[in-house]
Amino acid sequence: MIRLLLRTLRLGTLCLALLAGAAHAHALSPEALEAQFGPEALKQRQRHAAVDVMTLGEGDQRVYVFMPAQPALRGKAPIVFFHHGWQGMNPLNFGGLIDHLARSGQVVIYPVYQQSARTSPQLVTAAAADANRRALEALKARYELTPDPQRILYYGYSMGATIALNLALDPAAYHLPAPRALMLVAPGNAHHVVHGPEGRSIIGPVEQLPSRLPIALLTGEADTSIGLPTARLLAARLCGIRADRRVLMVLPSGEHDGRKVKAGHGSPGAPDSRYDFALTREDIPTRIPGRSGFEASASLNQLDFYGYWKVIDALTDSLEKGELPASVFGDGTPQQTYLGRWPDGTPYPPAQIENMCP
Repeated sequence: MIRLLLRTLRLGTLCLALLAGAAHAHALSPEALEAQFGPEALKQRQRHAAVDVMTLGEGDQRVYVFMPAQPALRGKAPIVFFHHGWQGMNPLNFGGLIDHLARSGQVVIYPVYQQSARTSPQLVTAAAADANRRALEALKARYELTPDPQRILYYGYSMGATIALNLALDPAAYHLPAPRALMLVAPGNAHHVVHGPEGRSIIGPVEQLPSRLPIALLTGEADTSIGLPTARLLAARLCGIRADRRVLMVLPSGEHDGRKVKAGHGSPGAPDSRYDFALTREDIPTRIPGRSGFEASASLNQLDFYGYWKVIDALTDSLEKGELPASVFGDGTPQQTYLGRWPDGTPYPPAQIENMCP
């Protein structure tokens, strides 16, 4: 009787293990991952039907503020400080992501911080900080919106990644709310845009960042002149950040059946023509109605949906929920590395996770 009971228990345990394994495999199937992170899932996040636009200042003093509308936010608001790359004064090339973030409930602050290529990189951190601060003051005065201190994300692309890092080192000195997470994409430095004394590094002592600050570094494998080497150098300097709160994700290029995706320095861009705001333009809209999908472009592909956009959405969600996202800070899990499929169902090459710390 005892042997029969033990045998029954072993069989039951085996059945439970098989069922759990099958459920886990189903949860990580391409269909399940696409349902969680793909374009349709992104659309479901867009709970606001429009984006309100506030424009402040002129020239390098200009800052754009993109706010969720229909319905509008009230009280405390989640903030994404969005720092563009060199000469990215026009939000056009990031319009797709800005629209998605705002319609998903984030207030996006986009400081222009430069007039032209003649702007000194040595001045851009202070210029961006001033613009961010003025945007917060206007949000409070005009819309009675104040930052939710638990939901502050600093985002930076190329030169903007360095700006985000520098602001995060001492936000109090810049009179800004401290970031609860950093997302640094294809990071760049002054020597990438100018030579001589103006090209000396503007990256501050990043080793002094708080050890519990979540930091996601993303770059493309074909970004060999700027993003990839700079991201690796930064990652090696960020070993003081807890291992479960830092990641370096390298997104691959792909080619299949006549289609090509290049993970170069421009791959994080996702243009949206509704966000074409040249500094000389005088008719900046105050409201941008939402659209049902995303504007097609050669730059919008699986590297955005399953890479850059997935990570920023996961980070903003994590600040709301108070828990680290497994789809960002993992150990090479499918949720973290999956980058979708080609139209015929062939898997796109997965993202690579690099650890530059001993």
